[in-house]
Amino acid sequence: MLGSSRLMLAAMTLLMSATALVAQTPARPDLSGIWSRTGPGAHQPFGQGVPALQPWAKTLYEENERGLPPGEDGLDEVDPVIYCLVHGFPRIMAGNQPIEIVQTPNQVYLLFEAHSVQRRIYLDGRKLPENYPSSFMGFSTGRYDGDTLVVETGGLNDLSWLDRTGIPHSDALRVTERFRRAAQDTLEIAFLFDDPKAFVRPLEGKKTYTLKPDWEILENIGYCEDRFRYNYERKAFRGTVRWQSPEQAGGR
Repeated sequence: MLGSSRLMLAAMTLLMSATALVAQTPARPDLSGIWSRTGPGAHQPFGQGVPALQPWAKTLYEENERGLPPGEDGLDEVDPVIYCLVHGFPRIMAGNQPIEIVQTPNQVYLLFEAHSVQRRIYLDGRKLPENYPSSFMGFSTGRYDGDTLVVETGGLNDLSWLDRTGIPHSDALRVTERFRRAAQDTLEIAFLFDDPKAFVRPLEGKKTYTLKPDWEILENIGYCEDRFRYNYERKAFRGTVRWQSPEQAGGR
């Protein structure tokens, strides 16, 4: 009888300890679902106006705008997307096509309808590997800070624009995002862009997204006619691509 009482007491103590531990462990915010950016326009800039740019970046930005008022959408003929390149990160976050967020204990996935691409955010504490090959979507790591998911992204190439306005960036771009569910149907992401090669100072921005529980992510893969119809003036895109008609390009 005494043994049974001690066993029961030990079990109750263990249960109370486990309950206390659970109570002390902060709950991870639920960011899952399909989200659509709010606001008009197919693509929105991240900031207000044109950021202070380094000389080479300012020259390239002016070439991308070429005669347009500052802050307007960049010229189509020098937009990397016209040449069948993906939007890349962070530009894809400013588009109007939906994003699905899938959370697991060690990773968070962002599945984009645009170009049917994805981002993978590692939550296991790893760092950006040395000599990691640069890419359009980069390498992302994250951690939870209360009700916020904080994400750091590097390893980006310089073949995309920051947003639709034609702001260039370099391969030194580092992006910090703070994901927060402001309401049941509202997701806010605050952005900090740090690129000392291209920006005089870091640039901030914010986007808001609305939950779309009845939507699905569809396949969306673009095709380019007549083997792109365009040719590169340089192997690495720098916003100075010269357009050619199929006749000029020899039908290639």
